[in-house]
Formats: sequence, structure tokens, C-alpha cells
Amino acid sequence: MIQVENITFSYQNHKIFNNLSFSIKKGECLCIIGKNGSGKSTLAKLLAGLIFSQEGSIKILGYDTKNLKDLLEIRKLVGIIFQNPENQIITTTVFDEVVFGLENLAIPREHIKKIAENSLKTVGLFEYKDRLTYQLSGGEKQRLAIASILAMGTDILIFDEATSMLDPVGKKQILKLMKELNSQGKTIIHITHDRNDILEASKVIVLSEGEIKYQGVPYKIFEDDEFTPFLIKVKDILDKNNIKVKDKNINIKDLVRIVYENIT
Repeated sequence: MIQVENITFSYQNHKIFNNLSFSIKKGECLCIIGKNGSGKSTLAKLLAGLIFSQEGSIKILGYDTKNLKDLLEIRKLVGIIFQNPENQIITTTVFDEVVFGLENLAIPREHIKKIAENSLKTVGLFEYKDRLTYQLSGGEKQRLAIASILAMGTDILIFDEATSMLDPVGKKQILKLMKELNSQGKTIIHITHDRNDILEASKVIVLSEGEIKYQGVPYKIFEDDEFTPFLIKVKDILDKNNIKVKDKNINIKDLVRIVYENIT
């Protein structure tokens, strides 16, 4: 679905990527992690066609991001949710925010209302459709940004550290929504600095100094202690103390319960 081939990208004289290549299959939930400065956000913008590589190509269903004639189709296929949701909100009310994008696509007026309402229902904001956007919480604003993208029929969603500014409740809601959208067939690209997020991915790419340090299934990455999530480290400690934890129980709530049951 997405083919990145030998891309090179530099900001002035600072090289970010050199001959970077990888592919993303339709329906994958890909998690891209790496330290600050590893190129995660730059890669998100390249995949969305917001900036362009100096060399190499990025093709999405055969459309080339550097071909201006292909960009309109790519905009329909790919949506990006940024770190700060307020940077994406344009209108005054929740409903108008979703309608705005549909009007720009020249969707027939008689279809716009139904599409907008269905998108708001998908993200759990239908009851807030008449609310002013500034009255929403951070997590609700992110869900509104997602609704606006879904309304346009987007199949590929890029989350560029979209949960990093949210409280735990807001983050949990967005992660749950990502999982639900992926189960519906949407391709999810989750760019994050939180190593615990990789637990829900079907594939992981680790960026380091502009190169791919690891690419593959999540659990293989745990062999490298640098990238092992906190929850996995706790699980390993429990295992060494003969407290067995099944993989399906790797979440903080169940770990606390298991520890409590074994010390009381």
C-alpha cells in the first residue's frame, strides 16, 4: 500500500534520512518510535505529502507524493493528526469543523449532514455536535480532528505523537479509537515516543539517527533493553520471582492486581 524507496531528506545541511526504505501493508497498525531528533515527525510529513524528499520516492497505492497531479488523490487517502489538536481546528462548532472538509471536497450538500454525523458517532462526539470547539478537552479535540479526517473517506491515518499532550484518560480514549479503526480495516501509522504504545502494534519501526535500527514484530524488539517497555520489564521481574503473567495481561491494571494477589 505504501512503498518508501531510498529516500534522502535534509534540512539545509543537516541530513535526516539517507536511502531510507520500508513498506506498509494495507490494514497494518505500524508503530514508529525513536529518540528525539531521530526523524519521526519528519517522516510523518513525508508520508502525508506535506514535504518532499530530495531523492527517492514515496508511493501510496501507486501515487507518488512528489507528483503534483497525484497529491489530490493522496490527500484523500492519507490523513494526519498532529501533536497539538488546536493546530487543526478551524471553525467554531464541532459539527461545522467536520463539514468544512466535506465542503472543500465538493460533496453534495444532501450527503454532507449524514456523513458528518456518522463520523462524529464513530469517535463518540455526536452528542457534542453543537458545542463550541474551544469548550472541548484536549482528547475531545483530537477525536474531532480524527472525525474530520474520517468524514473524507480516509483509509490511512497518521498519528504524529497525537497523545503526547493528553492526560491519561484522553490518551486511553485515542489509543482505543486507533485500535477500533484498525479493526475496521484502516491503516494506522502511530508515531510515538512512548515505548509502551508498541504493545498494540502489528509492526514496529525503530528510527535511530535517520536509519532504521529495527523493523518487525513488536516482541522481538524487547530483546534490546533500551527499547523494552516498562510493563514488559515488570513482567520479566515477576516471572523471575515465579509470578507468571500471560502476555494478554500486559497492562498496568492487571499487573497491579497480580502483584497484590501474590503479596497478600
